[in-house]
Amino acid sequence: MKLQLFTAATLALCSTAAAQADLIQWGPVQDVMAASEVSTNGTLVTAKNCWAQTFAAPTVNGVPFSAYAPPGWSNGGWVLTVDSTTSDAEYDALLDSARVTSGGSAGNPTGFGAINLDSLGTLAIGSTYEVQVWFCDQRAGTSTNVLNDRVMTMSSALGAVLTTGGLATNLSAVTQGAPSGPLDADPNNQSGATDSVLGSYCIGTFTRTSNDPLWLLVEGSHPLSTNVLRPHLNAFQLRDITGSSLGTNFCAANANSTGTAAVMGASGSAVAASNDLTLEATELPPNSFCFFLTSLSQGFVQNPGGSQGNLCLGGAIGRFVGPGQIVNSGATGVATLAIDLTLHPTPTGPVAIAAGETWSFTTWFRDSSGGAPTSNFSDGLEVQFN
Repeated sequence: MKLQLFTAATLALCSTAAAQADLIQWGPVQDVMAASEVSTNGTLVTAKNCWAQTFAAPTVNGVPFSAYAPPGWSNGGWVLTVDSTTSDAEYDALLDSARVTSGGSAGNPTGFGAINLDSLGTLAIGSTYEVQVWFCDQRAGTSTNVLNDRVMTMSSALGAVLTTGGLATNLSAVTQGAPSGPLDADPNNQSGATDSVLGSYCIGTFTRTSNDPLWLLVEGSHPLSTNVLRPHLNAFQLRDITGSSLGTNFCAANANSTGTAAVMGASGSAVAASNDLTLEATELPPNSFCFFLTSLSQGFVQNPGGSQGNLCLGGAIGRFVGPGQIVNSGATGVATLAIDLTLHPTPTGPVAIAAGETWSFTTWFRDSSGGAPTSNFSDGLEVQFN
């Protein structure tokens, strides 16, 4: 088997990858449908209901949310679900109101609303965290201001962000992360007792590597140019998922330039329909670019393409090398990537992972040997999906 080392095209992708592990890497946007989608991974740091007029402190899927108005987010909307239901009264209450920034003029797209995550709990250097956010608004509005077509896009920023009325005013002076997909206020544009899709949610992950302030960013937009708005947010939670791993490790990895072997892990859910899986590689060389590989088959190839490591996969190998998928291990030697199970890479194109399938993963990373640049691999991780 012949594998090319990091090519010029790969290096070009590397240059666009976020160099700071602190910035949030967002997974796919999902429809809000049932309380079971409220994540219980790892340990809860904080869960906030950005309430306006409705029930302030619901407990959903065992997660207690507290009432919260981010600084400068002093506007609000309520009765947003228009009698639609998730069949869980507390989840309905969480989705039925939102907070809105108050600073600046409304626009389309809006400026970025900003929330300082460090102000809500202790984020430890070297720990990995998960952020889950919700946006819902099923109100029809008017023909020139269709509320249920509004969209929120999530991002993040690292540094001394300045805010006015909840809006970030100096993003050009700090480091901003990649955007999420669009969170639609009401993906099916329906409401009422027979409707069960109540907006959108998204999960992102990050590893804390510095003490610089970390910010959750929210930008609003609408397909109608006549519709102006401000950033909205219904709720969010922050969870410590350090060490929360799924799957079974296999195969022997060679030690890298740190003197230890890199280790694969994964967190989230092995339920294929949940589409909630984050890959993680630890014990990597610091500040090393890497990407994850996947296959239905396991294998063992020593030093492929001149690498110093062992490739633990066989068969048709897919690579996570799309936009934002080549990641950096940062100062802690940890790399994470939230993946989309409906667009799983293979050599012949993306496929959707189905219940009953078993996929294996490994990490390919830049390394050095005797001062010369080379590459290495982690061990393998097998995940059985159900």
